[in-house]
Amino acid sequence: ILTGAGVSVASGIPDFRSPGGMYDSLRPELITATPYQRQLMEADPTYVVEKNMFLQNSFPYLEVRRPFILGTRKKKWKPTIAHRFAELLHTKTSKLTRVYTQNIDGLTEACNNLPPDKIVAVHGTICKASCEVCGTKVDFDEFCNDVEINIKDIYNLDDQDK
Repeated sequence: ILTGAGVSVASGIPDFRSPGGMYDSLRPELITATPYQRQLMEADPTYVVEKNMFLQNSFPYLEVRRPFILGTRKKKWKPTIAHRFAELLHTKTSKLTRVYTQNIDGLTEACNNLPPDKIVAVHGTICKASCEVCGTKVDFDEFCNDVEINIKDIYNLDDQDK
């Protein structure tokens, strides 16, 4: 099975490209970036997730993805029927070879009856953190604590959670 953003949208996670998605709602003027980086994001919102941009300045990506990172820690989203279909295909028929997912949301991994060796997270998963340069693993809760404390809440969601 090959899955993408469509299987997770039903859980409440907006995709990147749809109306109201990350690229559509990107507000570069709120992001911690140089004027040139903001100009690039205004011209092409996908620049916020470019690896070179992240290596130069990780704040834009982390600020934009902060609600998703912290929501993942809180298990705000649950696997959908599409995720559960893969799980049932494995448990009831043993016919599942692999689930290749483009999603980083960890919802496929949240299906407890789906063995990790059946899941290939093509773009990785937000549920695990490591250094982008050297690969050193970081405890996910520790990473989330650092994000919560050190990364600006550009959407003012912290006030809504109180």
